[in-house]
Amino acid sequence: MSTATDLSRLHYADIWPPLFTTESYSSYNQFQGIYRGKQYHEPDFAEVLQRAQEYGCQKIILTTTTLARAHENLKIVQQYPDICTMTLGVHPYHAAEIYQTDGKTYLDALRALCNELLAHSPSPLVAFGEIRLDYAYLQRSDKETQQRAFRDQLDIAVGMQLPLFLHVRDSCADVVEIITSYLSRLPRGGLVHSFAGTKDEMLQLVALGLGISGNGVSFRTEEQLEMVKRIPLDRLQLETGAPWCEIVEDERIAPFLARARPLPPTRKHGKFIRGQMVKGRNESCRWRGWRWLWRV
Repeated sequence: MSTATDLSRLHYADIWPPLFTTESYSSYNQFQGIYRGKQYHEPDFAEVLQRAQEYGCQKIILTTTTLARAHENLKIVQQYPDICTMTLGVHPYHAAEIYQTDGKTYLDALRALCNELLAHSPSPLVAFGEIRLDYAYLQRSDKETQQRAFRDQLDIAVGMQLPLFLHVRDSCADVVEIITSYLSRLPRGGLVHSFAGTKDEMLQLVALGLGISGNGVSFRTEEQLEMVKRIPLDRLQLETGAPWCEIVEDERIAPFLARARPLPPTRKHGKFIRGQMVKGRNESCRWRGWRWLWRV
């Protein structure tokens, strides 16, 4: 168990879910002051990053969902190279896009971009993903297509020798079945992020040598709380999932969060004041409170 003195010296690299999700919607808009298509305040993305660093968050990993979105993430990484890095992979929501033609063209382009980014020094690319199976939203890509994309991208990952960046939702058994044969060729392992499954599922993933990362979605049910308690500390990683995935405070959680360094005031986005946080918009600076919930 770490001491309070040890905690004060901790530094952190956060993971953000996709900022660029579809052509019509972007989480990044919130950092531009845009909510539901309407401009409420001036952009404050730079201030959010500065606030993260002031609270000990040294790096932020931007999650990629498609080839097109990868180039948008890369622009941000190039603008803020001291703090921002990125992943590369096709999210299961977009798995069907790979095979709109023959599949090979898209996968070859993905492999080429990966090689190009790895050739940079230092490389902005720190993990391969977000790849996964997500059976909660099959209207976007069916199980067969998701599994095909998962295998095809694992084949690319073996050649790149990057850590895997994974997500498992309502699909643990199939993920375990597919990924097991690849892990001996992926010595850097991987991380299952934003995990909100059961204790038994978590233990299956840990048994494969994978890390488990959680955020606010990991604390919402009694079953999830039991799962969180059982994550081995040497497999546990933290993330905020900003700008989403806040922890909902209740009487069980509030005393732990109260131990942390106070955060700036929060205001609704329509009453924005520069230097303050936006209510309902998660940020990386919150990690210093969340760590108390994970027995760190």
